[in-house]
Amino acid sequence: SSQERRGGRYQLEIKIPETYPFNPPKVRFITKIWHPNISSVTGAICLDILKDQWAAAMTLRTVLLSLQALLAAAEPDDPQDAVVANQYKQNPEMFKQTARLWSHVYGGAAVSSPDYTRKIDKLCAMGFDKNAVIAALSSKSWDVETATELLLSN
Repeated sequence: SSQERRGGRYQLEIKIPETYPFNPPKVRFITKIWHPNISSVTGAICLDILKDQWAAAMTLRTVLLSLQALLAAAEPDDPQDAVVANQYKQNPEMFKQTARLWSHVYGGAAVSSPDYTRKIDKLCAMGFDKNAVIAALSSKSWDVETATELLLSN
């Protein structure tokens, strides 16, 4: 739900093709976000109206309202990011905490998780890049050991 992202601010890139309104705009998140239907790496969005369900009668307002609805109710069975979708389905509480942390770090929201923040600080103190640490911990279920292995293998 959008509860995890409350208070966060997200920047989108919207590219309108010359063939608009007959083809959909290209939309992606510039701000990093932890959501099953949005790539945690590229910001690409899995939303049917931005692909095969586009209709010329649709407007940018339609797109933004659809994005708002997607943020409020994820579609984990049609994921853009399989790792995030798997966490969403297998461990909803961890998903909420992770989404909250990403919203805090990247979207400027006030709420975060002290336990997750400690783990981030621990790996950053070892000299790893903060964004790489957050991505590794998030994708490895916040297990410091497996996240460290992932960071060392890259």
